[in-house]
Amino acid sequence: MHSDKLPTGTAPEEIDESSALTDRPADTDAAPDTVLKSPYGETPAVARTSILAAASAAPTAHTPADAEATAQAAQTQQNAPVEPVDAAAPVAPSAITPAEPDAAPDAEETSAVAPTETASTPEGGQASPASAESAPLAPDASESEKRPHRRRRWALASLAAALLLVGVGGYAYAAHYANVAVPGTTIAGTDMAGMSRDEIVAAINARVQAATVTVTGDVEATASLTDLGTTVDAEATADAAMSRGADVVDRFTALLGGSDIEVVTTSDDAVLEEYANGLVPEDQAKAQNASVVLNTDVTTFEVSAASAGVSIDTTDLAAATAQAASSLTPASVDLTYVNTLPAVSDADAQAVADTANQWISQDVTITNADGTASYTADIATKASWVEVTENLDAAPTLSIDSDQVAEWVSTQAAAANVEPVVGQRNVNSSGQVVATSVEAVAGQTVNNAETITTAIADSLSSGEAYAGAFEMTTDEEQWEEREIADGAENLVYQAAEGEKWIDINLSAKTVTSYEGATVVRGPVTIVDGAAATPTVTGTYHVYLQYETQTMRGQNADGTDYETENVPWISYFYAGYALHGAPWWSSWGFSASHGCLNMPVAEAKWIYDWAEIGTTVVSHY
Repeated sequence: MHSDKLPTGTAPEEIDESSALTDRPADTDAAPDTVLKSPYGETPAVARTSILAAASAAPTAHTPADAEATAQAAQTQQNAPVEPVDAAAPVAPSAITPAEPDAAPDAEETSAVAPTETASTPEGGQASPASAESAPLAPDASESEKRPHRRRRWALASLAAALLLVGVGGYAYAAHYANVAVPGTTIAGTDMAGMSRDEIVAAINARVQAATVTVTGDVEATASLTDLGTTVDAEATADAAMSRGADVVDRFTALLGGSDIEVVTTSDDAVLEEYANGLVPEDQAKAQNASVVLNTDVTTFEVSAASAGVSIDTTDLAAATAQAASSLTPASVDLTYVNTLPAVSDADAQAVADTANQWISQDVTITNADGTASYTADIATKASWVEVTENLDAAPTLSIDSDQVAEWVSTQAAAANVEPVVGQRNVNSSGQVVATSVEAVAGQTVNNAETITTAIADSLSSGEAYAGAFEMTTDEEQWEEREIADGAENLVYQAAEGEKWIDINLSAKTVTSYEGATVVRGPVTIVDGAAATPTVTGTYHVYLQYETQTMRGQNADGTDYETENVPWISYFYAGYALHGAPWWSSWGFSASHGCLNMPVAEAKWIYDWAEIGTTVVSHY
């Protein structure tokens, strides 16, 4: 049982906290209780030690002989100043309250407030020196070593937790602003933070619609930025805004300060000037610069005279337009008429017109590679190549339109090109050429059209004539060779070995059928076309056959004829055919409408033997 009272006649500062907690017999004669001050009030210096460490270090027994020395040592220790030791934590009042009679003290509590001295009374009432159990206890080294480690572990754990929270928060922030504008991003004063690129583009375009310029003064109007030649590039502006958070580092850097993104715009002074001139009403004479124009017959450049009048100074209008575009808000401007002289005089324009006429008077001629053909541009064509650019406050400028020149050169080059022709020739079984039916022509293509175009433009813009020639790339000749049957080289048709073909000899009035150079039928005597309706001559092919047909046509005098049941018909060209003619009893003369009339049996043989595509050669 622990007592919270101090021994009689003992000052509080001389009593160790551990002795105050030592079990003692009740002292009925003691002075009034003096209570040890709580750690929550004045904190005394307390020497703390481990009970287990003190017990192990103390002697196992006391002897009377040692009593005096032990008492003296105890008294010296009692009178010696106690070295303060900072407690790991203040001891609450509840830590020194009496324990339950049978309750064992908690190990940790016992260690924290272990007694340093216990008094014992030997027989006879004589106080004896403190026993081994009451000897001061040495501090527990292992416990002392563990406390700094615990404190370090708690500090590191706290730091790790803080870093984890910062990391998680930072990651969440960086991820959130990966595809949206970072904080502090404004465009024309409007906050864009948290908006995607598409949303920023839409927001800018919406504001552009409202960013008009109101004109007051001598004229009144409301103009859009487009009317005034200014275009806001919402896409580029949005890209600039999004670039502030392009990477993770940029997203965190953005937290250090905001940025107002400049609106990306382009402007066209000519459009602005045209709009300002359009504000001047028709009843006001407008100042007009002299200009250079092509006359109606497109062969001469002339001057359109200058004139004085009123105009509107575009300086203030341009400034108001720029303000509206950069702020994406409406702007206003007060404009007045100013009397204006033309910036370009008639004399200025005439000098330019003279130069243009001198350019188109120069000769431009191209010849083909062999000099057999030439191509010359006429005046109207050359005039179409000259571009006149009018300026607001200076004389017009001249240039040659290379695209127009290139178009003309390309047309001439196409005429100079030579289309290839594939040659056709017959060879015998030995590979010798025995006949050429079609001569081969090598293709030729102009290869310096771009060079000529550049040279023409340079010459004319220098006031010089141009003469040049096309250079050609020549392809190899291409041939198709056809091997013919031996002996066919002397026939009217040089057939390949085994090839079927029909020979119509109008001079002999015969039809002969061949396979290669071999006669397989004929010659058969026939009746060919009359003088008024002759049989055609040439090389043809069977394209249509009938077993029987009613033939209709016209006689030489224009009257119609009709012949029924004509047998075994093989058409080879238009209405010309070989067919049976049962109405004839003799042969070898000219009397038909142009067809080859044959005995019925011979016509049937040809019908059965010939195929669609069989060659037919008609000749004298």
